[in-house]
Amino acid sequence: MTAPRGRAQAFQVCARCSTRWAVGARPGTWCPRCHGVLLSPVSTQAPAQGRRNFRWVARPATSRSTSTRKTRTAAPTPTPHYDSTPPWGLRDIPRDPAANRPVGRVEQYAANAQLLVVVTALLLALGAFAEAFRYGILLYNRTRLLSPITLAVSDALVYFAQVGSLVVGLFALVGSSCWLIRQRRLAFAAAGATDPRSVRWMLLLSMLPLVRIVMPGVYLTELARLRGDTEADVHRELSLVRIWWGVWAASNALVVVQLLWNLQGSLQARADGVLLAAVVAAVAAGSAVLTLAVMRRFEGRTLRGSALARPTRWVMATGTASPKDEPADREPDAVTAS
Repeated sequence: MTAPRGRAQAFQVCARCSTRWAVGARPGTWCPRCHGVLLSPVSTQAPAQGRRNFRWVARPATSRSTSTRKTRTAAPTPTPHYDSTPPWGLRDIPRDPAANRPVGRVEQYAANAQLLVVVTALLLALGAFAEAFRYGILLYNRTRLLSPITLAVSDALVYFAQVGSLVVGLFALVGSSCWLIRQRRLAFAAAGATDPRSVRWMLLLSMLPLVRIVMPGVYLTELARLRGDTEADVHRELSLVRIWWGVWAASNALVVVQLLWNLQGSLQARADGVLLAAVVAAVAAGSAVLTLAVMRRFEGRTLRGSALARPTRWVMATGTASPKDEPADREPDAVTAS
């Protein structure tokens, strides 16, 4: 059913139901029957096909200076490409090419060096406590009987601390040596050179029983003098290295003293050996803590792992005004921090 035409000379066709609607005083917008869109008015001679009676025509933009415009040729640009296969997901983050580089064994062992040093320090501290606890038991047992459970707990603590510190300490020694090699590589690379020392020889000389007392300190001294920005930084790092070097040498010397002391077979010597073992473990734990402090110092961090605060450098504030323009009672320029 269609709307009555009457004498209307134009009508509108619904785009949805193709119904003709006569144009009244003004063209309509929505179809009264299906609420579809009414097309623009057309003549009564046009067929009611329900298709739009207009088309889009794209024309180029005109300008008055078209004839005087010069043609600019753009420089060739590289072809867009992906550095890696893009993954699909809700959030696509481009991969870091540096993360895909192969990592050597030195870097792998150096990454876990600080954790191993911390575990070694904890086990050595536990060993010092266990030896001191055993010495207290010996003093208590001189006049009183001792419970077997207390003795078993003391033996378990001593054996666990000794074996754990020995095994983990060996891995910590290897990891810290690899950390030192990696730091030397970075320092020499920043200076535009390569480390003249061999990796194998540095590892070997850092782990031999007697040579390891001397050579790691030499390597650290060379590193501190190479990477130091100012004389003050070099002096601080060298002072820390010397303190660590002295404690490290004392710790190794006490281990030799303990081995020689255990050769004695008297009862009093064995009791004194328990106290000596507590002292040796305490000094070794302090050496491990100083090792961690040196490692984090060279990485620009404190012992707790936070960023190292640089000292403030004070300079005189300079102005642009001439001395003649300044009043006589004006105070000197203040100092500012930089």
